[in-house]
Amino acid sequence: MIRKTAADDADRVAEIHTEGWRQAYRGIIADSFLFGKLSVCRRAGNIRKELELGQGESYVAERGGVVAGFVVMGLSRDDDKRGEGNFELWAVYTEPAMKRSGLGAEMLAFCETEAARRGMREVSLWVLERNASARAFYEKYGYRPDGAVKVLERLPSADGVQIAEMRYVKKL
Repeated sequence: MIRKTAADDADRVAEIHTEGWRQAYRGIIADSFLFGKLSVCRRAGNIRKELELGQGESYVAERGGVVAGFVVMGLSRDDDKRGEGNFELWAVYTEPAMKRSGLGAEMLAFCETEAARRGMREVSLWVLERNASARAFYEKYGYRPDGAVKVLERLPSADGVQIAEMRYVKKL
């Protein structure tokens, strides 16, 4: 079941998000950031603020009555995509133990269905260039890089190689 995220979900969503970053970005982003600066408590507080301010549309996916993943989406935040029928998947994370269970695909399909229901023409998302497993996941479901890249200078690299994101898009 996928439902709107409630303030009471913030702690669980923060756990999933923080652990998701630690597992997906280890070796890309410095451990000092992943295990030193990232904090479930801080992230939970930020999630509560985001919900209160209505920043993005946040939904949780439950399995057996437990929050096992979340998705955040909304209109594209990119200057070159605003106002043109472009929707954006801002974030999608599953409990790491639930990877490859179909939950991520279900949340991705939910985002696409919502975008289509609203008359959007495409869904875009940003993914770390060096996150091969996430890129393969999106490519499996029809997303392709559109050539846009941005360097994330605020994140410390684990190995001195710059951290960059690529934009992927899928026409609906």
